[in-house]
Amino acid sequence: MEDEKNNNSIVSASNFQLDETPLKLSKSEKKKYRVVMQVINGEINGTQAAKKLGITTRQVRNIKRRIIDEGKKGIIHRNKNYKPHNTYDEEVSTMVCKLYRKEFKGINFSSFARICQEEYGVEASRSTIYNFLRKGHIRSPQRKAKKKRVTSFDEQGNKVISVVRVYDRDTINYHQGKKVLVSTKTILKKDK
Repeated sequence: MEDEKNNNSIVSASNFQLDETPLKLSKSEKKKYRVVMQVINGEINGTQAAKKLGITTRQVRNIKRRIIDEGKKGIIHRNKNYKPHNTYDEEVSTMVCKLYRKEFKGINFSSFARICQEEYGVEASRSTIYNFLRKGHIRSPQRKAKKKRVTSFDEQGNKVISVVRVYDRDTINYHQGKKVLVSTKTILKKDK
């Protein structure tokens, strides 16, 4: 019976002590901690805390219990700072990017993925290899160009509307730093 009384005295808000170890908490974790501390101190109830945080009262109770047991560490999600089991090592990602830059620059990403899988034994899907390359700031040579509408006037004063495709600076022909390919032109007669 005395153990239960001692346990209850540890859980009460007046005997609750904060951890002095500095932890890096995100903005949302700080807010959760602040609101749950208000619950522990009796300033607000669990329903009000749940509304403030946008979570259920059951989650508030669980967080409260973890803060009482572990202090500030209890607010941090258990999966934080853990990699998922299906992630690839950074070495694989950098190897794929270096291989593309050195030996296969300009080749289609799908073909490159097939080559990586067959010849180099990379056990990653085409989409994963594509994500490695995008993360390495490598753009596909088969990317779509942005379309832009350009309005100008010819010698007779007619309005000319052109739809142009604008590529980035890696291309050969430049027009103000960008390759421009005119695909369609519309000439509107000047109103008199």
